[in-house]
Amino acid sequence: MPQIIITCPPGFEYLLVDECKSLGADDAREGLTQVLVDGDWPLIYRICLWSRLANRVLFPIAQFEALDEQSLYQACMEIPWDIHFSVEQTFAVTSVLRRSKLNHEKFVALKVKDAIADFFRENYQQRPSVDTTQPDVRVQCRVNKNQCTLCIDLSGSGLHQRGYRERAGEAPIKENLAAAMVYRADWPARYAAGEVFMDPMCGSGTIAIEAAMMALDRAPGLDRQYWGFLGWKRHQAALWQAELESAQDRFKAAQSTARKCIFANDIDASVIEIARENAALAGVSELIEFSEKPFAELTPPAESTSGVLVTNPPYGERLEDSQRVTRLYQQLGQWLKQSFVGWQALILSTDKQHGHAIGIRAQKIYRFRNGALQCELLKLPISAEHFVQAKQEVTAENYQQQISPEAQALNNRLKKNLAALKSFLKQKSISCYRLYDAELPEYAAAIDVYESSAHIQEYAPPKSVDLNKAKRRLRDIETVVAGFLDIPAERVHTKTRMRQRGDTQYGKQDQQGAIDIAREGRAKFEINLSDYLDTGLFIDHRKARQLLGEWSEPGTRLLNLYCYTATASVHAALAGAITTNVDLSNTYLNWGQRNFSLNGIDINHHEFIRADCMQWLEQAVQQKPKFDLIFIDPPTFSNSKKMEQHFDIQEQHQALLKLATALLAPGGRLLFSNNFKKFKMLFEPPAGYTMVEFTRETTSRDFSKKPLHRSWLITSKQ
Repeated sequence: MPQIIITCPPGFEYLLVDECKSLGADDAREGLTQVLVDGDWPLIYRICLWSRLANRVLFPIAQFEALDEQSLYQACMEIPWDIHFSVEQTFAVTSVLRRSKLNHEKFVALKVKDAIADFFRENYQQRPSVDTTQPDVRVQCRVNKNQCTLCIDLSGSGLHQRGYRERAGEAPIKENLAAAMVYRADWPARYAAGEVFMDPMCGSGTIAIEAAMMALDRAPGLDRQYWGFLGWKRHQAALWQAELESAQDRFKAAQSTARKCIFANDIDASVIEIARENAALAGVSELIEFSEKPFAELTPPAESTSGVLVTNPPYGERLEDSQRVTRLYQQLGQWLKQSFVGWQALILSTDKQHGHAIGIRAQKIYRFRNGALQCELLKLPISAEHFVQAKQEVTAENYQQQISPEAQALNNRLKKNLAALKSFLKQKSISCYRLYDAELPEYAAAIDVYESSAHIQEYAPPKSVDLNKAKRRLRDIETVVAGFLDIPAERVHTKTRMRQRGDTQYGKQDQQGAIDIAREGRAKFEINLSDYLDTGLFIDHRKARQLLGEWSEPGTRLLNLYCYTATASVHAALAGAITTNVDLSNTYLNWGQRNFSLNGIDINHHEFIRADCMQWLEQAVQQKPKFDLIFIDPPTFSNSKKMEQHFDIQEQHQALLKLATALLAPGGRLLFSNNFKKFKMLFEPPAGYTMVEFTRETTSRDFSKKPLHRSWLITSKQ
């Protein structure tokens, strides 16, 4: 028998060796993302059926040097493929390349596929069909330092695909990574000792299900229908059937003594429903008790004195997510210290900062990969001697002791900016304003104050900037802002601003619901500082909104196109205007109606229309309604699926303004604004209309250094 190759994710090698030895492979030895085993057919089938960690089990059939595509093709042509499968069967080829002259995986797979097809064409005058989904035989070509190993993939599809996960929550963890976490928790031995298992943020239940399968001695491949060896001519059906029956007998025996010992919880009822379905499909429902509540409300089961907690908390790919998740890890650590002393916790983290936030010194750190993400699995004894004293709270008195010398420059700039704005803000009674806008190259962010909260928009750093350095700078900004403004850290909200496309312009970024009320003159607005990229109030348009209010009186007819949350319409309506508000987003239209209600304005006297503004204008021009005021503040670009065609302000502003001016009443005013930095005004007003650039009149003092928009005023003659 040849040496079998068992592949695995990086970091799994030593665990996989132990697992293979427990299955009877005494000579198992690790390589890079693989384990090598000399075994007979029963052992090979046993590893396929029982491995919880492996990706694939490969049976080598040929080895040779492959320096170029021709030598690869020729060597593959010389292999007697008909001893492996027939011309009537289907096949597929994949490749894995490492440090070789052949460096294009798809091309290498194509050359091997061509050689196999040509072998059958030469010998049988026809070729087998290719099936990339579920072929009868799957061939893997592995090239390392120009040495090629051709293998039959006995797995067929990845072994982590157990078959119980028909639905999954957001960013689900792979089954074999979940199993590795459970192994590192020593769960099989803990189960035998009568302990319990908990996942307080279980998502779609993968970790809890893998723990239940171990407790029930259920082979992960027991119900798997598709195997790569079933269509292979060398398959030993009787030996496979014997291993399958043995696994079924073990599962039945474990079921007879099983106890409910696994507790899985999530705050999201929809993913708990998915988790229950997955547990039922896996055949392990009887061991798991599911619940739906915030993790901080959980306590250890009454009947247990000790146990193990294993979880994969949410992580943030964007920098601002990372800061929010850090706070979650802090809460997790506090909860563990209060309620789970005597337990052990294993927590997956993608950021060292998250692990430090827990405040418990790790007994052991295991490094894995979750897809493309580098992860650390922290093994934490929940005992007082491992507790780390929490960092000092950031306050106005101590924050300068906690920041770097570089961040002191940012602190000084905020002081200077606020001093320059102080009398202006007081005179105009402004409580929402821009304090800073990327004036120091090291701190590329905009800092806005909304009443007693702060909103940081970090401009996405270029790829050339080290990610850890970017994270440190962002933490500096948050610390300085919280300390300088003397506001709690939880009222500092951070987001990364980058170009938005399509529906992402309107999509949620988070679900914290940090909703507050902002005041602007006599108007009040609902703002959301956490959940969306924008807050619901464009503070650079403060003067434009005030002008629309000043130009309005009872009976004034205002059209607000791309109305967003209708804040401009609120100012006009408070002066007595009747408004028509058009936007493509239901989210924003509903938000706008709430703004009207917040100000005591009867929305029955105003229109809120969900429509593509260009299409609505084309229809409105035919009906010829007339408006005294028109406000247009369109996006720079949009390719929302709800639109028939994309919108580009530079390309379409002439058509937009031509249609809109046709709706102006005699003596009416149209205020047009946009924030495209390279915008060139190409529209020429028709006879009877005048147009002047109005940017200076709509730019407030806190934006005078870096105006965010340009505006024009178009007026119709009486």
